[in-house]
Amino acid sequence: MNYRSVFYVIGQIFIVLGLIMALPLMVAVYYTLHGFSEVSYKCYIIPMSILLIFGFLIRGKRQKEIKIYSKEGFVICGIGWILVSFFGALPFVISGAIPDFIDAFFESASGFSTTGASILTKIHSLPKSILFWRSFTHWIGGMGILVFMIAIIPKSRGNSMFIMKAEMPGPKAGKISAKISESARILYIIYFVITIVEILVLFIGGRITGVNIHFYDSVVTAFSTAGTGGFSVLDNSVLGYHSAFVEWVLIIFMFLFGINFNLYFFLLTKRFHSVYMDEEFRAYLIINLSAVLLITLDILKFYKNTADAVRDSFFAVNTVMSTTGFSTADFNLWPTFSKILILMLMFVGSSAGSTGGGMKVSRIALYAKQVNRDFKQMIHPHQVVNVRMNKRVVDGHIMKGVNSYLTAYLITLVASIMFVSLNGFDIVTTSTAVISCFNNVGPGLELVGPAGNYADFSVFSKFVLIFDMLAGRLELYPILLLLSPNTWKKV
Repeated sequence: MNYRSVFYVIGQIFIVLGLIMALPLMVAVYYTLHGFSEVSYKCYIIPMSILLIFGFLIRGKRQKEIKIYSKEGFVICGIGWILVSFFGALPFVISGAIPDFIDAFFESASGFSTTGASILTKIHSLPKSILFWRSFTHWIGGMGILVFMIAIIPKSRGNSMFIMKAEMPGPKAGKISAKISESARILYIIYFVITIVEILVLFIGGRITGVNIHFYDSVVTAFSTAGTGGFSVLDNSVLGYHSAFVEWVLIIFMFLFGINFNLYFFLLTKRFHSVYMDEEFRAYLIINLSAVLLITLDILKFYKNTADAVRDSFFAVNTVMSTTGFSTADFNLWPTFSKILILMLMFVGSSAGSTGGGMKVSRIALYAKQVNRDFKQMIHPHQVVNVRMNKRVVDGHIMKGVNSYLTAYLITLVASIMFVSLNGFDIVTTSTAVISCFNNVGPGLELVGPAGNYADFSVFSKFVLIFDMLAGRLELYPILLLLSPNTWKKV
């Protein structure tokens, strides 16, 4: 383990996070000057000062060469996300918005991991800068704070790929440019542009359609959509806008942010065939539309208006598949068939290389192809059958990694459900709370449904769910490897 390089990068993370906190501080200053009741500026200045001081101390002198390999990449990613969530909780605590640190840590981890699970009950009464910070954690966490750091810090070395590989979701992290820093910049530019487009569509479209959605609401809602997190500034989430226009805009953008961002780069470079032939995208689209159709047919009898049933189905499917977690209808009240479909979609999640969570459509597709291959080889033992994705043979080490991930995923999921069950809640609440947090969805069923929250869980259960949120966002290994003694040995 190259501790010097690890400390250097962790120090850089602290500095970046400290500078980022200047944004909610500026929001607080703006709304204070305009006569709104705001928090004391110290709730941002104190953590900013701590982060910047510790960041420069931990980083030390600028190194000529930063040696980061696979082990260092995973450790930096795991420790970095835990510390970012820890220090991200300080504005909540110091401001008094969430006085209990464990609850604030839960909210911060939920924000950065883009889960959207919340312990808050009266959201609309909180200061605007706090709600801005809460949603902004989604935006930073969506693409990844380490990828953000690689994108903005010049001369990032090639071994930064190990950091990006540890943080980016999916079976395989790839580059869209020869330089990893350039790849990170391209991804963040695409991410930024789509976010800006959503802000403008919500704000300008709201003005045209007569919806009472202010510029501030447009910004924080776009942050939560882009990061597929789902924190809202209203107590009853998106339903509070009473607007079919807003709901359809969010449906479209939740779907878009659930797509592999590499495909947007292909569109920009006019590689349309690569987008059309992408098997994961086609599977994502088919699963999405099929689920919408089945749920619509199942819930139609409970709606007076077919259009409302279709819209609620589209919204529920896309908020769960993209793992955003916004809500318009309480699917906790839907028939069992629809709730089972929603639960299955929580596992599937979105595409690899998107800002969404879950197991990823590409993994589900590979598991299905692997089962199909095994069936064929049972019937024809001497036949050589390869697993193919996008007309290419999938390497054996990728399939091994996908299978190992499934094993670790299931073990962690079952263990977490067992731990949280000590809380004494019913089995549906317990299991869906873990499933939702582990897949970074947010709402579950029963007590943690769209109309509920996580406030009543014990401190121990909240720590387990924090672990699940971060492990799910980082695809397990960066967090699990921190628990292995071999990780910390010097080689």
